[in-house]
Amino acid sequence: MAVLHGPDNKIRSDHMRQSQPRMSFPVLQVLADLRTVAGTGFGELSQLMPPGGKAVLRKVVFDQNCRMKPSDARAIHRDLVACANAPDRALGPFLTATALLIADRLQNGAGTDDLSTNWENLRDRYLEGPSPVRATLMQGFCRLQGLHKSGPEQPVPAQKMMTYDGDDLQRLLRRIAREMSPEIRDEICAFAGPETAGVHRRALENCLEGSCVLSEFGDWFPCEVVEKASLDPQHCGYSGCTALILLDAIETRDAQARMAFRWQEQADRYLKLRPEVRVPIIAGVRHLHEMFFDWQPYGGWSPEELVEKAVVVPFARH
Repeated sequence: MAVLHGPDNKIRSDHMRQSQPRMSFPVLQVLADLRTVAGTGFGELSQLMPPGGKAVLRKVVFDQNCRMKPSDARAIHRDLVACANAPDRALGPFLTATALLIADRLQNGAGTDDLSTNWENLRDRYLEGPSPVRATLMQGFCRLQGLHKSGPEQPVPAQKMMTYDGDDLQRLLRRIAREMSPEIRDEICAFAGPETAGVHRRALENCLEGSCVLSEFGDWFPCEVVEKASLDPQHCGYSGCTALILLDAIETRDAQARMAFRWQEQADRYLKLRPEVRVPIIAGVRHLHEMFFDWQPYGGWSPEELVEKAVVVPFARH
């Protein structure tokens, strides 16, 4: 059975490697989210399938990563399209069917429906879904625009692409950073030599008392020591400094790719943080993915490596 968001949040499937667009991390992430939506909504949607259709739907969603074969399409495609065009009949199955059809199209599956028509006629109804579902569908339609002829012709409003409210998220990240005790702040600045530790300490204090955006306080002080602490999971300032790096990435579109590098190297560490820290940090990483169409951890990895080893960003949960 395929893993949607399993213990290690890795996606592995032989089926994914067959006849699909060239894989990138953003596409992999969108596919993972679409599969999560389809898996979560499977129960309701399956009730609207024809006789025998529930078993086919289960196979497509859980065994084939939401990619239909021709035989699957013959069995359930017409019913999926009907559900994806009937929000007033049942909103949940409407959203689930749409997610499944988008995932199938992104993977060059057997579906041939014109999703641009769905977008044109039903775009406002997608906004009625819970924020993770709404953001996933918006992201999916935008990826379709890049890979196929279907998809939205006009840009989607940025706030509709986001799972989490940006202001609330940044507030939580600033709190994590500012909760570092004076002793922890001293330990962070100890990464510098004795000649500059004091300068780093004053700069760190100014940053934490101000916007918490590192790039607003120069390229070196306190960025050098914050970067080092954020790369050491055993350091007492690891979580607070990761929050600072993430806040800067949100503000600057991760211009230095600091957070992309950290997700690539330390995703498993982030997923093991205590909940009160893990949830805002994971939500912040997801926010980067949703904000910036080209945010790209795992740069230089082959499509095969991405499918086998890349860690997708889960929805943040306690």
